[in-house]
Amino acid sequence: MDVLRGALRRIAVIVGVLVGGTAAISAALGALAGKSLVHSLAVGFYLMGAGVLFGSLALGSRGPMRADRSSDEDQPVFIASPLFGGLRLFGRRSLRKATPEERGESRRSALGLFVLGLLLILLGTAFDPSRHAF
Repeated sequence: MDVLRGALRRIAVIVGVLVGGTAAISAALGALAGKSLVHSLAVGFYLMGAGVLFGSLALGSRGPMRADRSSDEDQPVFIASPLFGGLRLFGRRSLRKATPEERGESRRSALGLFVLGLLLILLGTAFDPSRHAF
């Protein structure tokens, strides 16, 4: 029960910081642009919600393979890079199949981000002066 309480506390802090930070940055940018506070908050929450939903899509569409770094990471591998020219420094990596726990955690994280993104968009609609619920 203590683990659940601690997890809920961490989630509440993350949501509070995200909502508060979005509100503060939106209000500051809106004041600089000369827009009203409610309009600025609505646009900020819409943009942050869309970004979080995009992150949910990216996290949820990961494949079943994961990068597995070898134990000899201290020995760098130089790979020619035609895009940047010259050599790029990489550690040795191989692919492995994701465990069921990793796939489950990825699905839960994507679902949590989806819910958070919807919450931010709904918060944006609550502040939006051009939209009325009734």
